[in-house]
Amino acid sequence: MAATALALNPQLAPGPAAPAGASKSPAKLWLCAYFPALALEALKIDTAQAVAALETSKGRPGLYAVSAAARQAGVETGMSQSAAQALCPALSLLPRDPQTEKVALQQLAGIGLNFSPWVSLDRPDCLLIEIGSCLKLFGGSDRLKQDLRDACLAAGYSPVIAIAPTAPAAELLAGLGLDMQIGARAELRSALGPLPIAALAVDGKTLDRLGNAGIRYLVDLWRLPRDGLARRYGSGLLQRLDGLLGLQPTALSSFHNPPAFAASRELPTELTRLEHFFPAIAQLAAAWAEFLKQRDAVALAVALDLHHYRRPPTRLKLSFRHGNRDADHCLALLREKLERSPLPAPVIGVELLCNEIAPHQPAACSLFADEPAAETDSEWQATLDQLQNRFGHHALQRFAVAADHRPERAHQGNAAETETQTAPPPRPLWLLPAPEPLSDDSFTLLSPAERIESGWWDNQAVRRDYFIGQDRLGRKLWLFRELSGDRGWYLHGLFG
Repeated sequence: MAATALALNPQLAPGPAAPAGASKSPAKLWLCAYFPALALEALKIDTAQAVAALETSKGRPGLYAVSAAARQAGVETGMSQSAAQALCPALSLLPRDPQTEKVALQQLAGIGLNFSPWVSLDRPDCLLIEIGSCLKLFGGSDRLKQDLRDACLAAGYSPVIAIAPTAPAAELLAGLGLDMQIGARAELRSALGPLPIAALAVDGKTLDRLGNAGIRYLVDLWRLPRDGLARRYGSGLLQRLDGLLGLQPTALSSFHNPPAFAASRELPTELTRLEHFFPAIAQLAAAWAEFLKQRDAVALAVALDLHHYRRPPTRLKLSFRHGNRDADHCLALLREKLERSPLPAPVIGVELLCNEIAPHQPAACSLFADEPAAETDSEWQATLDQLQNRFGHHALQRFAVAADHRPERAHQGNAAETETQTAPPPRPLWLLPAPEPLSDDSFTLLSPAERIESGWWDNQAVRRDYFIGQDRLGRKLWLFRELSGDRGWYLHGLFG
């Protein structure tokens, strides 16, 4: 993508009407957030300094991204290293890190999911977000655009945002640095016509041939017959133009956040004091809490890795009894664990990991506002979390009723983080008048055995192991096997 917009054509003439029979795509509105300094911002570089990211292309290193300060000194993307340093001797050069950029773009996509369920990362250095179905929710495109910009800036990334009825048009505008909006598809020809053909994603040979023919702007292309364009310059150019105008659908994949959380921070130097590297842990915890809130989920456990130089990382684990997504609560437990755990070596980086995630189940609200039961229970659970992580998983025990008729086994001690399963075993909707025999090769078992042994007092005793199974037609069966007599299999009911 070009970093800045080229000169626009002062002459503008309307292009010919769209060809008859052209397909119409659904009425949508696309937002493109382009991050021209992503290669630097992903590395957490101060872009107020003269700095640039290097990338080797065809065996020659060149500037992939430059900061605003370097641009003011005359440095531009695509320059060679020697030419850039000749213009700006104080220029700092860093190798580009595509993996860090990918992680940063996924973080930005997570921010985009706060505004729309449809976010795509198919284009480099930008987000494509379908916002047509979300405008009323956010009070219009201007409000949504500003809220998204503020969220990106708060995360440390500076976007150029453009809005258009088609995704390729929004991408084209943002890539040229044009922070603008096109509201209707009928306006696309007149709005995009003054843009230079160099902004099209076509090969250099085609651009040279177009330039030799006197074609400089998109409006010049739209004045030409479609058949002639396809014959002279290939169908790819025509497809690109049709994509801009929405005459041809654009295939994009939807981004979905991974179900696990992993984030890390490198420290500027080796640190040994907790107060020096704990702010980096707090940043990770804030990102972790936001990650869970976006998915309406809670964490059952987290792990903190403290990285050392030429040593294995030190891992600290936390577990939560009922799940947690409160960053402050997590930080309090981590701080206590860190204060009680001596460091084997200085810390050079921190990493927060969370793989155990469950759906959030909000507490039931009381009809009466003066009942503080939910708040009291939350405080009690936080205390239990603290005790459990301090003394260990099995140090806390709770009494629970056991499904056993023997008095001495009617109760048991469970670890404090476990809950007694009080729900009854599943039962079928339809019970057969009498059990029907089954062959043991006509079904597949789906559950462990549930033993039922009763009725000995009325001469109708049963001793059976019940299972949930599935037959070859996909029906869910309630079946059992006799523990005495013929020890055969029987069908006793059908689930709905």
